[in-house]
Amino acid sequence: MACRVGSTFASLRHRNFRRYLVAQVGSNVGGWIQITAETWLVLELAHSGLALGITNALQFGPLVVMGLYGGVIADRFQRRRLLIATQSALALLAFAMGLLVATGLIELWMIWLAALLLGVVMSVDRPALLSFVKDLAGEEALPNAVALNNAATSAGRMLGPVAGGTLVATVGSASCFFINAASFALVVLVLARLDVRQLQSDSPVARKPGQVREVLSLVRRDRILKLTVMAMSAVFVAAYNFQVLVPLLVSRRFDGSSALYGAAMSSLGLGAVAGSLLVASWAKPALGRVAAGGFLLCASYAGLALPLVPAVAMGGLFLLGVCCGFFNVTVAGILQLHAGDDSRGRLMSLYSIGILGSGLLGAPLAGALADHVGLAPTLLAIAAVCAATAIATACAQALSRRTGEAGR
Repeated sequence: MACRVGSTFASLRHRNFRRYLVAQVGSNVGGWIQITAETWLVLELAHSGLALGITNALQFGPLVVMGLYGGVIADRFQRRRLLIATQSALALLAFAMGLLVATGLIELWMIWLAALLLGVVMSVDRPALLSFVKDLAGEEALPNAVALNNAATSAGRMLGPVAGGTLVATVGSASCFFINAASFALVVLVLARLDVRQLQSDSPVARKPGQVREVLSLVRRDRILKLTVMAMSAVFVAAYNFQVLVPLLVSRRFDGSSALYGAAMSSLGLGAVAGSLLVASWAKPALGRVAAGGFLLCASYAGLALPLVPAVAMGGLFLLGVCCGFFNVTVAGILQLHAGDDSRGRLMSLYSIGILGSGLLGAPLAGALADHVGLAPTLLAIAAVCAATAIATACAQALSRRTGEAGR
């Protein structure tokens, strides 16, 4: 894994990308502040792991159903203008939720309805956000920009939960939703003020039938894309249900408060930032790293299944975050580098479907499994899925190489 010549922060030489990245850090912090408050509200109203899973399924499930069509929209429209519209909608939704909480009218079904609406908007917003990175940084700096963008996302997980947990415990949950609304408004302001002359994007794709089938066919034909999508789908569904697993770890194993939950999520996020920056200066991502990431995630989950004291568990969550950052940057980088400008939105929608839409299946399953067999067996089952995926990916890559050599 040779390091790339140049700086870990090479893509920051693009002024548009610098401004966008700062806004994304603020937006992701705001988003995790709201997620922390929302999670604790669900636990207070329902006292159920399954209810947490349903909340996540409603929020991220629309990506499974609509994500590829959201990618089509991201390819057909000018991405900056599209993002201004979606980020504005997310700001209004967060503000409305804040009003309901502040007035004491909030009920569980309202949280579920808001989660569903959020998921519908994100099915367009996330593919556009991910594909917009290339418009800002260009092709040459794309691998580095992908890593830094993932670090910005992870910084939200690092800072937002501890801030959210503190706000819930001190001034109440409503402030968390208002802060998130303001963070979306900041992104809208930055997008409106970007230098459009420096954006490196082609003309939007013309409307035509079969555009979803077209990108699925691309994935089937490209061996690296196919193995990457298969591996990330299995790992994301099994291992990326943190909004369910971490609060259950805190509340059931340690009988902790919202502040401890915030600290746990921040440890996870700090690790993800470290993992993203670790690979930011490396050469272009390769399929072997996908298998390596699966093995690392297996080891992390197996460690968390042990009866750890809170301080050691925080260290375990940090290491899990490092592994997640490594895996995220690897799969996102492969997808970005194999995408053309005419299919980037649709191809990156597959990443969004995996990392966010997995909540439709994985979150309720993780919550229900933890309710019925316990948290430790659930964590071990997740470790087994990660190991099996890593082994299958490594074997498929080795077999493909042998077949290719035999054919020459």
